[in-house]
Amino acid sequence: MADQTRGDALLPEQRGERGQLTVSRPELLMDGSDRAFRQLVHDTLAFAARIQEVRSRLGALIGLSGAQYTILVAIAHLQGREGGVGVNLLAEHLHLSGAFVTIEVNKLVAAELVVKEVNPEDRRRVLLTITPKAGQLLDDLTTVQRPVNDTLFECLSAEDFHHFRTIVSQLVATGDRTLKLLDYLTPDGALRPDDGR
Repeated sequence: MADQTRGDALLPEQRGERGQLTVSRPELLMDGSDRAFRQLVHDTLAFAARIQEVRSRLGALIGLSGAQYTILVAIAHLQGREGGVGVNLLAEHLHLSGAFVTIEVNKLVAAELVVKEVNPEDRRRVLLTITPKAGQLLDDLTTVQRPVNDTLFECLSAEDFHHFRTIVSQLVATGDRTLKLLDYLTPDGALRPDDGR
């Protein structure tokens, strides 16, 4: 433990780390190092991979891809809200493109899991609801889904859960801004060497 503490007090180059930091905000550095930040990114990627795998496996249990399963669950949970569920609301809720959601919804309609009806308030739009068949599949799935979700997030207290929800929601927004920044900084998708400016 003493060796670890002494190692953290060393400068990054003394610990054998690369000299260039990957972040500059002081809030993301510990003792002048970005090591903790990089570990957070790697842990986040690992968790994201696991939650995607869980989603894919739950979907497969009812004959759906992970994306179709997510869309079906979202329709089921949103369909009771005032104004109903349309493609745009669904895409916004799931942070997906409207075109992708439309394609996947059409597959769910073909599988008789979702019904599309004309929106009486705007006939150019459709309202989405799940079918009784889909409702039964989702009800049956809860016998696996509930313990899986409980285990996936078992390390969170109620307070942790509240904070985690807030933080993840904020990170989705900053993630969107980051992608726009990447487009701006690399408009042709290539890294240009520093030209001295």
